[in-house]
Amino acid sequence: MQQLLIDLQYLPPISYFVLLAQYHKVVIESGDSFNKSTYRNRCYIAGPHGALRLTIPVLGGKSHRMYYRDTQIAYEQDWQKNHWQSLCSCYRSSPYFEFYEDRIATFYEQHYTYLYEFNHSLLMLIIELLGFDIAIDYTDEYHKTFSQGDDYRDTILPDAGKADKQPQIELPVYHQVFENKTGFL
Repeated sequence: MQQLLIDLQYLPPISYFVLLAQYHKVVIESGDSFNKSTYRNRCYIAGPHGALRLTIPVLGGKSHRMYYRDTQIAYEQDWQKNHWQSLCSCYRSSPYFEFYEDRIATFYEQHYTYLYEFNHSLLMLIIELLGFDIAIDYTDEYHKTFSQGDDYRDTILPDAGKADKQPQIELPVYHQVFENKTGFL
């Protein structure tokens, strides 16, 4: 059976989940370095004026150089409150938000030391809520090549032009909040 190797992201875009849904075995990269300009510590949500960027601050800031697993979240700013308020104000009127709100809110109430741990826990909840039947495994260390399946590390990026191998994913059209103001994002 073919498996997918993918990087761990913060509230990834729908293309990430469309890709996950195509596999029964997913390997999450755990030995890579923290890369800036990725979805590792940022996400975009639909807002009334277009895409709204949410960023989790990390210790070390722009000069940050270390393994992703060792990257610590900075709490000098109350980013959790900001992110949760943004999610609520943008999605409270969306269908089913009230059914998932309490489970998602916990991620914005407790402090996680490591970004990887936060993203992993949040991803596992989303996979559960989506009802995906996939086996998750993890790399022990980083290898430049992956011969056991499809390698989609660093392909789903905020700036799609930076990816060497863009996934060819046909996204379904679905109703989005603010679609009447911003169009389909």
